[in-house]
Amino acid sequence: MKILSAKDISTMVEGKLLANPEITINQVSTDTRTLRKGALFIAIKGDRFDGHDYLEQAVVNGAALVMVQDDTKISRDIPAILVNDTLEALVRLAAAYRKLFDIPMVAVTGSVGKTSTKEMIATILSARYNVHKSQGNFNNEIGLPLSVLELDDTHEVAVFEMGMRGFDQINLLSKIVRPQIAIITNIGISHIEKLGSRQNILKAKLEVLEGLQEDGVVILNGDDELLSGLKGLLKFKTLLYGINENLDLWAYDLISKGESGVDFHVKTPEKDMALSIAAPGIHNVHNALAGIAVAQILNMGENEIKKGLEGLTGTEMRLSIKDRNGIKYINDSYNAAPDSVMAALDVLCEIAGKRRKWAVLGDMLELGEWAAEAHKKIGRLISQLGIEYMVGIGSLAKWYIEGIQEDCHSQTVAKLFDTISDAKPYIQALMQKGDVLLFKGSRVMKLDVLVDELLNEG
Repeated sequence: MKILSAKDISTMVEGKLLANPEITINQVSTDTRTLRKGALFIAIKGDRFDGHDYLEQAVVNGAALVMVQDDTKISRDIPAILVNDTLEALVRLAAAYRKLFDIPMVAVTGSVGKTSTKEMIATILSARYNVHKSQGNFNNEIGLPLSVLELDDTHEVAVFEMGMRGFDQINLLSKIVRPQIAIITNIGISHIEKLGSRQNILKAKLEVLEGLQEDGVVILNGDDELLSGLKGLLKFKTLLYGINENLDLWAYDLISKGESGVDFHVKTPEKDMALSIAAPGIHNVHNALAGIAVAQILNMGENEIKKGLEGLTGTEMRLSIKDRNGIKYINDSYNAAPDSVMAALDVLCEIAGKRRKWAVLGDMLELGEWAAEAHKKIGRLISQLGIEYMVGIGSLAKWYIEGIQEDCHSQTVAKLFDTISDAKPYIQALMQKGDVLLFKGSRVMKLDVLVDELLNEG
């Protein structure tokens, strides 16, 4: 980040400075474990933790300055800025800091595929630009400001992911970033338990436009029925991408190469390009199209786009494929929503071919009254795809099984377990050389732990 003085920071957040105004800061953190010498530690008060309990540890770990709420009792030896609310101050600091940069800012949101699309965009742009991107899933009111505060003078473009749990959250994030380009990947049913309908989810995602600059561009997935209906209705220039014809960016002649990735053509108003993605899964073509749209807006040519796509790896797309003793493990266990699970099942079938396929699936959460039908729909698809083994883990996974059992001719062997510990012996007993196993579920189901144990004990 740019070096800021204690006085600068205090002014940005309208706080009370109890420290030498010439103290300089080279990092902002809310976690004492990630502090570098010369950092500002912001004490955030959460539901299960309070950063104010770690002020002395922060100083020991290198913090040159701390930011605390003004009712905090603090030693005079600790240089501090007092504010009314540290979370609000973090947001205010990030918004003020962003104004120090005159570079293109890209915002990515959507129900699923946000992180993969962000990674795709950043990878493509890196063929020409020094790109800053939000790390991991730093996409909320804490993570995104921290990502903004990592910008420095070497960066030429920045890509930020924006998540939400309800209304007004993306509004806040967009007004921090003030993007020139906004992408919405799709409107699914993630978080529908809280928002009630896909129309409300669309409304919440459209909050990304609240901070979009007046001459900004909106990029939408034209294959999404709700997003495609926005064409011509927004006050911003709008581009639609997808695999349907008559879109601004149209992908056609898609050829899956299994684990090796996908070949495809892209037609734009200006040109027709033959491209490849190293990451498996037809769904990744949509992510690539969003990245290509951004690249063209930023004046990148075909050769640069191709070079950028060549730098893509499965790891960046949150997909890990490992072989052990002739068994292939597809670890896509970061999260799970109906659309992403269906895409993962397609990847399983593309990679496995005629080999035995396993779908090891945990619960999909935050679906409310839609949970039963959403899980059953996945179960029906598993049966239709001819997947040989289905292992359901969790309290909601019973509906996967029910969906499979609706097909009286199903060849899928389905088994339900409460925990990953219960499921592991069953999988170990039946899997054999040549099998391909997919692991997918909401993060709290810890299927990544199950994958690691199977790999280490296999």
